Amino acid sequence: FNIWIGIAFAATTCVWVCLSRIYLGMHTFLDIIAGTIYALFLVYLMFPYVDAIDQFQLNFALAPLLNFSIGILLIKFYPSPKQWSTARSDTTVILGSAFGLCSATTTMFKLGLLKKPLTPPIYSIIYPNYLHCLLRTVLGLILIFLTRQIVKNVVLRITCFIYGLDYRNPECKRLAKIEMPYYYLTYFAIGFNISFSCPVFFRAIGIGRDYSYTEI
Repeated sequence: FNIWIGIAFAATTCVWVCLSRIYLGMHTFLDIIAGTIYALFLVYLMFPYVDAIDQFQLNFALAPLLNFSIGILLIKFYPSPKQWSTARSDTTVILGSAFGLCSATTTMFKLGLLKKPLTPPIYSIIYPNYLHCLLRTVLGLILIFLTRQIVKNVVLRITCFIYGLDYRNPECKRLAKIEMPYYYLTYFAIGFNISFSCPVFFRAIGIGRDYSYTEI
């Protein structure tokens, strides 16, 4: 497609997200400007190494453990805010989800469940089975909801028990030593299940989409 359409769409999405953060009072204009410049710099810096990182991610057997550890380190060194806000937990959610997805991809590849397309691009369009789409959506949402409820409750109770706190007290979730593992482990599990458990389950019951790259 026309590259300018893609650039316009990306720019619109970026502005939309940035303005929403300002509207909600989460960040200032300077935060948005600095973050955008930093993101552009990272894209410029990392783009030449995308393929190498992708190959390392798929082929290194300990990549899931490495992903998990890097996420913990990034959270550990997150700047401590002067007053509590959701910014830290939002960052933890993003890191947990992203590293969970990456770890699941490595696991899928190592188990031989992630295969390359049989033909090179450009792919011919295969219209999806809409009943299967509906089933995957409903079952996927149920599985993700169960994952979230189970993991967050288990993690909250264990961490509060370790630190001698009452898990029923909502203020506990604002403590960094509770908040970080609470969000990170919960969304790591969600990200992992989205990219591993759900596809494997769907394939087992015959509603998987092995050729998702050809769907609309």
